[in-house]
Amino acid sequence: MSESIQIAHFSDTHLGYRALNKIDPDSGRNQRTLDVDNAYTRVVDDILERNVDAVIHAGDVFHHSRPTWQSLRHFIRQMRRLEQAGIPTLIIAGNHDTPRIRTGGSAYSVLELALPEIAFVCDYEHVHDVTTFSDLNLHVQAIPHGALTNPDPVFVRAADGKRNVLVTHGVASGILAPGLQSEPGEQELDSHLFEPGFDYIALGHIHQTQQARENAWYSGSTERFGWGDVDAKPGYNLVELTTPGAPPTVSHVSIPGRPMVALKAVHGEGKQARDMADAVLDQLKAIKDVCAMTRVEFRNVDRPTRREAQSLLKREAEQFTWHLEVAPERATFVTSEGDAALDDSVLDLHALFNEFVAMRAPTYQNQAFSTMLLERGGKALADAIVADESVMPEDDTLA
Repeated sequence: MSESIQIAHFSDTHLGYRALNKIDPDSGRNQRTLDVDNAYTRVVDDILERNVDAVIHAGDVFHHSRPTWQSLRHFIRQMRRLEQAGIPTLIIAGNHDTPRIRTGGSAYSVLELALPEIAFVCDYEHVHDVTTFSDLNLHVQAIPHGALTNPDPVFVRAADGKRNVLVTHGVASGILAPGLQSEPGEQELDSHLFEPGFDYIALGHIHQTQQARENAWYSGSTERFGWGDVDAKPGYNLVELTTPGAPPTVSHVSIPGRPMVALKAVHGEGKQARDMADAVLDQLKAIKDVCAMTRVEFRNVDRPTRREAQSLLKREAEQFTWHLEVAPERATFVTSEGDAALDDSVLDLHALFNEFVAMRAPTYQNQAFSTMLLERGGKALADAIVADESVMPEDDTLA
């Protein structure tokens, strides 16, 4: 047994993600889809340069459970590079990869035929002991997202005398604000999964790289996606394991992604549309990065002035930024005390909905109704977003 091994742990690559309807002029494909593809390639490039001993992908390879042909092709091409290098590799399914209907079938059932040297764990069974890494004296247990949705709890077990790694995809307690979800359908990880007998626990789902427990880390995503990722640092974790039971050495390897910049909010009191637009343009000029996605929020401005400022920016901002988004008008919710309130942080649709339900909860007759509203409303919102983002394989080159 070698004195130490190195594992590349990455996750949340979301191949097939598309947004903004901006088209790459050379391929005719959605530019954000290409950004995500390119990020995946850069991760594999870096892994191969470092000559690691093992690779683990902790879920959400694809953005949809039925990925496009282009996404499948890109994934296979990159993973064959790891196969050809002889690097043992494990991939588990995250919530985006897992079909909502258990009998619906998974893209992984085909991919494991195309990539026979790579271990895939994607179904609803509880725990998989992965034998791919046995030559490294490495015992790996993998829990895909589907197994976490079962009514029975998942039990894990470290092996004596071996390096032990657990791989799963979900939310460790304390990572998100109480009562909030990053998206409907995510699974909270039970505390017993963080058994100290595991030398390293490779987590997926959260896009910000961070240590979740003494022996557990999120690698973060390989690209930035929604505006909840504005502070994310794309990349992967490089993990060194020595003797069984010894603490790991974990470092985050940054990978270039498309910059995402949240501008300072522009207040509209006493300002004309021209003044507000100029305040935004001044910030864009200071960034000096025409490849960046940017976002600004207008506050305390009437609708006609807001629309005029947006119109000005639509014509004038393009020379300073790849994409400028003006945040939707801020919804104001009334709390049970009668006060209008909303957090100043940038919130996505899921967070806005969750906050609305939390604020209204004291007015509901019972907690069960609040829970049902959160679950069913969140699912409806997720379905609407997926329907809006979904693209059929034959249409991918057109959108």
